[in-house]
Amino acid sequence: MMILLAGCSSTKMDQTTSTTAEKTKVVVSEFRALGWLPVHVAYQKGFFTEEGLELEFSVYGDGPVAFQGMHAGDSQFTLLSQEPVLRAYEEGLKSTYIAAVQNTRLYALVGNKEITDVKQLKGKSIFAGAPGSAPYSFVSSILEKAGLNPKTDVTFINMQYGASMAALAKGTIAASYMNVDNRIEFEKIDGNILADTAKIETRKEIFGSELFEGEIITCTKEFAEKNPETVQKFVNAVVRGNKWTQEHSDKEAAELVAPLFEGTPVEDLTNKISILRQAYSPDGTISKEGYEAVEKFAIGTGIIKQPIGYENIVDMTFVEKANKK
Repeated sequence: MMILLAGCSSTKMDQTTSTTAEKTKVVVSEFRALGWLPVHVAYQKGFFTEEGLELEFSVYGDGPVAFQGMHAGDSQFTLLSQEPVLRAYEEGLKSTYIAAVQNTRLYALVGNKEITDVKQLKGKSIFAGAPGSAPYSFVSSILEKAGLNPKTDVTFINMQYGASMAALAKGTIAASYMNVDNRIEFEKIDGNILADTAKIETRKEIFGSELFEGEIITCTKEFAEKNPETVQKFVNAVVRGNKWTQEHSDKEAAELVAPLFEGTPVEDLTNKISILRQAYSPDGTISKEGYEAVEKFAIGTGIIKQPIGYENIVDMTFVEKANKK
C-alpha cells in the first residue's frame, strides 16, 4: 500500500534511533484519525521537541499495515488498536503497550436506509475494515450477538475506509463499520445506526466493560528494552498531550491540529472532537480491567486463542513516571 509521510521525508530506519542536532529522531506509524488527538496535540504543541525528540509521522491506509511497518523497521512506535497486536504477539511478534489515548472504544455499525435491524444483514455485503482489525472484530461480534455467522451469513467487502460511506449511499453494501465521530456524515445519507458504543449500555453489552482501552500506543518489546530513555521521552510528550486535551475546548483542539487534517474544516473537526471527547484518556493509563475486557473480546471473536496476560504486554512504568513528572 502507498505510504504517505507527514513531516520530513525518510528512508527505512533501523530499530536504533538516530540523533540529529542533539535530538533523537523517531518515526510513528499511524492510520490518521482524531481518535489519536492527544498525540497530534503533543506534536503541534512541540512537546516531543521539548523532550529532545525529532518526530515524524508515517501515515498508512490501515492500522494493521502501520503495525507491520513498525516491525519491519520503518518506525519505532505505532498508533493502533489492540487486536492486531494481540494476534501478532500470539504468533511470536512481541510488542509492548506503553500508553493509551482513549479509555473506551467508540465504534458503530450503520445500515443503509433499507436496513433497520442487524438480522436483515443475512446474505448481504458489508464493510468492516481488514480481517483481524479492531473494526472487523467489532462488527463480527455484533453479527454473532444477532445470531448470524460472520463467516457464512454475510460477505465482507474490501475497500478503503473513506469509500464505505458512498458505497452505503448507493446500496453497494448493506452496512458499514463507523467510527462515531463520522455520525453526522452517515446520517446525511439516511444511514440507520444499528449499534453504537457511544451509549454506555451498548458498550457494556458488546465489550463487557465500560473501560476498554482498545486504542493504544505500542512499540516492539525489543525497542522498549533497549531504548527506555527514548520511550520515556515519547510517553512524557503524549501524557502532556492527554492533559492539554482535557484542559482545552473542542474548538481550540480543532484549530491546533487542523494542519494535520488538511481539507477538513475546523468546524467539522470541532464537532468530531466533541463526540470523541468522552473517550479521551486523561493520563494515558491502560487499566488491568480495560485490558482484560479487550483480551476477552479478542478471544471471543477468534483474534487470539489464549489469554496473553496484562503483565506480559502492558508496561505502565513510562506513563507512571510521566504523570509524576
